[in-house]
This record gives sequence, structure tokens and C-alpha cells, in this order.
Amino acid sequence: MSSNQANDGNGDFTEVPINPGRILRAIARIGYTPESAICDIVDNSVAANSSRISIKLEREPNMSEARRNSAARYIIADDGDGMNQEEIIEALALGAGGQYSSGSLGKYGLGLKSAGLSQGDRIEVVSAREGGAWCKAILDLPHIERTGKLECFFADPDSDDLERIEELIPGVDHGTMITIGKIHKRNHPSIRKTREALRVNLGVTYFYFLRPNGGELEVALDGSQVEPFDPLFAKEADLAGNLDDSTWDGRDVRWLERTTSVVLDAENRVEAKIEATQLVHPPAFENPAEIRKKYMIGASHYGFYVYRNKRLIRRAEKFNGLIPSDQDYFSFRGRILIDDTADDAFNIDVKKSDILLSEEAEEALGEAIYEARRLSKSGWKKAAALLKKKANEDPNSKAAEALIEVDLPDFLPTDPDDAKTENERTKRTEEESSRHPLKDQEKEQARKDGARVTFVDHLDDNALWERARDATLGTVVRINRSHRFMRMFEERFGNDADVVLLIQALFLCLASAESGTVRNKQDLEYDLIEEVFVTYRNQASAAIYKVTASALEKRFT
Repeated sequence: MSSNQANDGNGDFTEVPINPGRILRAIARIGYTPESAICDIVDNSVAANSSRISIKLEREPNMSEARRNSAARYIIADDGDGMNQEEIIEALALGAGGQYSSGSLGKYGLGLKSAGLSQGDRIEVVSAREGGAWCKAILDLPHIERTGKLECFFADPDSDDLERIEELIPGVDHGTMITIGKIHKRNHPSIRKTREALRVNLGVTYFYFLRPNGGELEVALDGSQVEPFDPLFAKEADLAGNLDDSTWDGRDVRWLERTTSVVLDAENRVEAKIEATQLVHPPAFENPAEIRKKYMIGASHYGFYVYRNKRLIRRAEKFNGLIPSDQDYFSFRGRILIDDTADDAFNIDVKKSDILLSEEAEEALGEAIYEARRLSKSGWKKAAALLKKKANEDPNSKAAEALIEVDLPDFLPTDPDDAKTENERTKRTEEESSRHPLKDQEKEQARKDGARVTFVDHLDDNALWERARDATLGTVVRINRSHRFMRMFEERFGNDADVVLLIQALFLCLASAESGTVRNKQDLEYDLIEEVFVTYRNQASAAIYKVTASALEKRFT
């Protein structure tokens, strides 16, 4: 619309005021996790022709890394082109000016601000062009909210800044370091959880860029190199070949659909490349828990991994039911490679992570994956049929498979989290392993089945349960199958998979609570706590049978 068209009436244009503080606060709430926010900032490093990127997660002093709100700052440094003062101002602008070149990882010019401010209220940029001096800019959201002005503060980098650059990217005279400070403390994920998620996220997200995979990029996370991670395990599929769903035993990765082109928008000649593999069937192995972890097989990992300009923008995408939410598709892994010409067909959002297919693209993709989807479900079900013990036939196996996926809390929000406490917690964990180990035969079977619940023929004082500790599985609970309660339970509910899962989950939580109390109640001696728990288990074991037997008798009389 031209200015003449916009002003058909007799009035004049009037500038509409904006509140930069509120706008920044709003885009900071787009919905980033720490790992997705850091990856968005890494995109800028990749776009700046970096060959080395180093990420450091700094924790609050005297605070355990396993604790929520333990992050003090996130630092991302690179050896890329760098920026001078004018370019830093442009990078901090809302909706950076200029057109993105074809192949760019950026789209709206909001990434640095939205990603950085989603995690903390302060962004510091230290940067230098080749042959230029280092300069530093600070964007502070509370200041912008107070003044109502979108402005940054320039200062000379201090010694800490220059030492950090030398620590993270030794020997560089140009590049950029982004520091996210004033980290939000509203139930912010722990440093440990962020590091674990980020390592996998970086390996998958920049799979095509990383040097071990043929790219030119090296990424380090807290000093350790990030390895590329292919969610499709295509090299294994190359070795095993195409899936024959009538003979596949679930023990290798197969191709469902080798790389092929799909037209998403015929009028605008928009295409995508798709491919799909069938990952292994974990119950076909002696160590299904380890196999699930190795191949990331589970409810939150199957579906399509969408790469835009070779950068992951969406993982485990099911496209509103094109890949059904069904355990029979747990081994389905697809990949879609698009460039920025497909943005409209995929309706890419601001943070480049949510996708809504156009009707034409949805229809084209549905047709392209129909056979791969059918093969995947058929292969999974038939592989399961070859096993003597299928998870769906054995309630105990089904419970073990569900419980291996859950996370048990290490401590409560009210537990102390300073460095001294963390050291003592580590010592008590080691003592737990020595005082309550799994026997060799138990350990072998538990790890084979991936079971955090084991059954024994008797326990001291005829207790119903007791805790154990395994270095791989963590807290494990032994259940006394000879106890009267368990005999009664097996008779009445032993074939009900849901009830079996609930009772096993309950005993696992009881054991975990004991273990957590020993580790975190450090003002009491270990032996005293242990003595109390022995008495507690004996009394609880007797009461559980008496109360449930009496209640069931009245219920069914």
C-alpha cells in the first residue's frame, strides 16, 4: 500500500509510540529453554563464519550444579568475523535491518534479543573485527524499562572480559563473546540439566556443520568437544539396508525411505528432501535400557527432524498426526531438509522451532511418507512378535520399561546446596553404594532388564522392601515376593499391568525417599538414620498387609 493510498482521507500520519521495555519483555517470553536459546545465539556465530565456538555455563558460587537456579551466566564465544561498534548496535536493534542472504540461519532479526533475554535480563557483547579493537556493549532490560529507551551502554572491555576470551578461544584477535547475565531465578533449570540437554542438542542441531561430520565447525561445551549426533543413524542403515517388515528382528537400523525430493509448493517450486529410518527395537536386546538411551528411543524422540539450511529447527515433529502418537512408531525417525524458500510452506515461527504446514505441503508430505509409516508400524509389531517375552505381555517388564524413563529428585527445594553440602552428598552416595549394593547376579539381571525394581525370595525381618544402589541404575528397590502382602497382591492384581506399575512405582519412590534422606539430612549420623529406616520398614511392612487385607475383605464381602 502506498503512502497516498494509506492517506486517502484528510488526516495526517501520526507516529504511534512503542514501549521498548514491554516489547523486549514480551519477545523474551516466546518460549525458549536454555539449550534452545543458546543454540539461537550459536546461529549468529555460525553466520559470522566461525570455525571455533566455545560455550561456558557458569554457576552461582557455593551452589550445587544439580540445583535449580544454579546458573549465574551463559557465555558463548567465537572466532568469527566480529563486529565494530556500529554493527553491534545493529545486532542489538529490534528487527535488524537489511535482507538475510539465501542460506542464512536468521529470519526476523530478533534471535539475540529474544534468546538472550529469555534467560536473563542482561546481554553483554564483546567483539572485534580483524585488525580492530575490542569493544563492549551492554543491553540491560531493567534499565530500558526504567528509561523507556532502547539503548545500550558502551564501555571498554575489562580484564575479566579479555581473560574469558583467551580462555574460551585462545589466540584470537577478532570474534565475538556474548554473555547472558542476571539469569532469571524463577525455577530456572539447573546447570547440570542444561549441560546434559545442550550437549545432545548441539550435536543434533549442528550435525551438518560439525567437523567430525565433514563440516568446518568445532564447538566446545565447558571445555569438551561436541560430537555430531545423527538422530537417524543413517550410516548404520546404509550397512543393514532397507526394512523388510516380515523378517526384521529389531536388532539393526534399516532404511524406510532413502533420500528423495518432495514438492511442497508446485506454484513456487518449493521442494524438500526427506528420508526415514527404522531404529532398533529395544526389547530385542539383552540391555534394552542402554539401547533406548543410545538411540534416544522414547515417547519424546520419534517423528521428523526438520533442518532449515542444514540447521535443526524442529525435533520429533509429528505434524499434527501425520506420525501418530503411538508406541508402535517409537522407532520411526524421519528427516526433512528445507531451505529458506520453504518458510511459507512450513509457516516458520519467530524462534524457528514451531511449524504449521500449509495444506498443500501437508498433503504432499502425507503421501510421501505413507509407505514409510506403514512399514515402521508393521516392523515394530512383528519384531515384538518374535520375542519370547514382549513388554506388553509381561506386566513386570512393562513396568520396568516405564520406570526406567522417569527421573527421581536428588533433593528437595528446601535442602541446602552449597559446595560443602554437595561434597558430603557425594560421599554419602558412595557410602550408599557400598552399604546397599546389588548382588552380582541381581546387578546383571537388573541392568539386562533395565529394571529399577527387583524381586527377592526373602528380606531380613521379613521386610516388604529395602533399597539398594547401583552405579548405572541409581536407586533400586528390592521387593520381597514371599511377603504376605505381595502374595496377596499377585493373586488379585498380578495380571493387571497398570496396578503392577503403580505398586512398583510406589515402592521405588519409598526407596528413593530413604536414599535421598540419607544423602541430604546431613545433620544426622548415617547410622542413626539407617536404624530409624529399618524400624520404619518393619512396621510399615506389617501394617500394609494388615490394612489392605482387611480393607479388601470388607470390599469383596
